[in-house]
Amino acid sequence: MSETLNHASDASPVPDARNDRAERENVYSRRHVGALGMSGLAALFLLPNARPAAAKAAIGLESAGALEFGPDDTLFVGDSKAGAIHAFTLSAADFKPQTSVALGKAATFEGRDLVRGVDRSLAALLGATPDQVTINDLAVHKPSRQIFLSVHRGHGPDAEPVIVTVNDGKFDVLDLSTKPHSKALIGDTPSSQTLEFGQAARSLAITDIKYYQGELFVAGVSNEEFASKLRRMPFPFNGQVSTSSTEIWHSVHGQFETRAPIIKMLVREIDKVPHLIAVYACTPLVRFPLASLRDGAHVHGDTIGELGYGSTPVDMVSYRDGGDGKDYVLVTHNSRGATRVATADIDQVAPMPVNVPNTFGPAGIAQYPIALTGALHMDLIDNQWAVVLRHQPGEAQRLDLHTLPLPYFFDRADQVVEMNWPGGPDPFHYHTAAK
Repeated sequence: MSETLNHASDASPVPDARNDRAERENVYSRRHVGALGMSGLAALFLLPNARPAAAKAAIGLESAGALEFGPDDTLFVGDSKAGAIHAFTLSAADFKPQTSVALGKAATFEGRDLVRGVDRSLAALLGATPDQVTINDLAVHKPSRQIFLSVHRGHGPDAEPVIVTVNDGKFDVLDLSTKPHSKALIGDTPSSQTLEFGQAARSLAITDIKYYQGELFVAGVSNEEFASKLRRMPFPFNGQVSTSSTEIWHSVHGQFETRAPIIKMLVREIDKVPHLIAVYACTPLVRFPLASLRDGAHVHGDTIGELGYGSTPVDMVSYRDGGDGKDYVLVTHNSRGATRVATADIDQVAPMPVNVPNTFGPAGIAQYPIALTGALHMDLIDNQWAVVLRHQPGEAQRLDLHTLPLPYFFDRADQVVEMNWPGGPDPFHYHTAAK
């Protein structure tokens, strides 16, 4: 999902803080792009407005959506407009370690702003106005703890894609034109079809990307009647792509569905057998054995949970709770708080019944609500911290990059409670821990 920034807000960083079936053989190319030369690159750095266009021309990046990091510091970028996955091999010089950046106080559940006024800062960097900037995804490079954003400058077919990094509270454009690069086409993609409320189906060609044991898993839609697809392609790319059509029972709608795509997904092993765990809009949680996702297969997934009607998932992460030592999956939503489910339950729960009356949820797998609202994008920094792009609570016109401590993903400073008063009660010993 993407977020268009059209807010007037404080742009400053915090002063003391921080991705035709006839093409299914998968046209691919690998090249080291340096045709601009040093003088050309120097000119680009003097002209911020030219950077996205230059990268687009040099490497064929037509849009920048889902992001995923793979082996050897490879950054995968989903390009729905081109119907392709791009792989950029980054070097040590492309990362600016953020390990010295203070993230907050985890012991007392206090996060901090990494960047305040993200909209205005990005607009200034790209030579645009805030309403012409869209953030499509966020990913953290775990070894360096550096945040990467996929961004569009402008809207519609002329939008310019760019990858932006966060360095100590400031944004930098990543010059993709100099990076070793390979590209793989995903196959059939929607052409000019428009959905009921005006969304271009082509924008859903790639909804999510995950790397697992030498393969890329790519969710999205095609131009076929059974539109929802899951593609598998080996990496490094070798010209092969395996495409499955996916079908699920949608308990809210009370029907089997084959068009709406997987929105977010992850891969995990259940009894040593790898499965794809996927979440759809409005909001079924579904389990697919990876072995069933074969080329040409029409695969029926097991719906194991309904997370609640009228919402679209934004992100999906897995983590371990340091308190109880158990593993969990967290799904954030665009219109409600987040949902936590235990991975042990994902492994064991029986599928929900099909061909039954509507169930508007929550239903199926055991669920625990997490008070994380307003998160437009999120990723984990490490086993103790997450970063979210969010509207500042109580100040909706401000968009920030903010840290949240695990396992509850909330910041005490967002609330006004009895403990905030000087001399107030301290039942959880926050004040003692802060000393």
